[in-house]
Amino acid sequence: MQLTLAHVLIASSSLLLPLSGQAQSIRVDYTATVTEIGTLLAGNGVDVGSTLAGSFTYDVGTGIVSQFSHAFGNGFTAHLAAPVNLFVQNDQQNGSAKLAADGLIVGGSSISNTDWNGLSNPAMQFGLRQDNAAGQLWHDTLPPDLHDWSLVSLAAINGPGWRWLDFNVPNLPNFADDQIRFSVTSYSVAAVPLPAGIWLFLSGVMAALGIQKRKSVA
Repeated sequence: MQLTLAHVLIASSSLLLPLSGQAQSIRVDYTATVTEIGTLLAGNGVDVGSTLAGSFTYDVGTGIVSQFSHAFGNGFTAHLAAPVNLFVQNDQQNGSAKLAADGLIVGGSSISNTDWNGLSNPAMQFGLRQDNAAGQLWHDTLPPDLHDWSLVSLAAINGPGWRWLDFNVPNLPNFADDQIRFSVTSYSVAAVPLPAGIWLFLSGVMAALGIQKRKSVA
């Protein structure tokens, strides 16, 4: 069957329809400084003031977090074990908080590359919260998009003590004995690029269109 322009357009549009329905994914990368080390975690090459790098990726449409990781300077890394849901609060939809506020919490169980003083696979959490004293971070409880993130300051991210790893040791006299907490020193937010396979597909469509055009001219 001879390839026609109509054939190419119909085929490409039918394949691109699912892509157009996909929501944008956003990746948040940050560097941080350790501010607190639980007694069970001390002496493993990480001290207060040590640096770490973290990131998480989520779908703006569904709020599903597909990637979440932390990497410490001592070589310890932990990655999200399974997708989790992003939690966004806005104004009065803020649970038991006494003041109207905006915030975000992402957390979940992880799989680590090694033990930390005999402990492994901590729960990871990253959050931010800002009271609405002089405005708000965003205007709804939908997962924040790139514009929403443009309203977030570094001070807002470091407001609450919601950034930590917790190794979930039971029956501790102090709940922080198995936690490591940190403050964010820098962060960046960007849309996740489309997979390379999609660009190859689009290139093929354009090439087919070019072939058809040359045949028509001939």
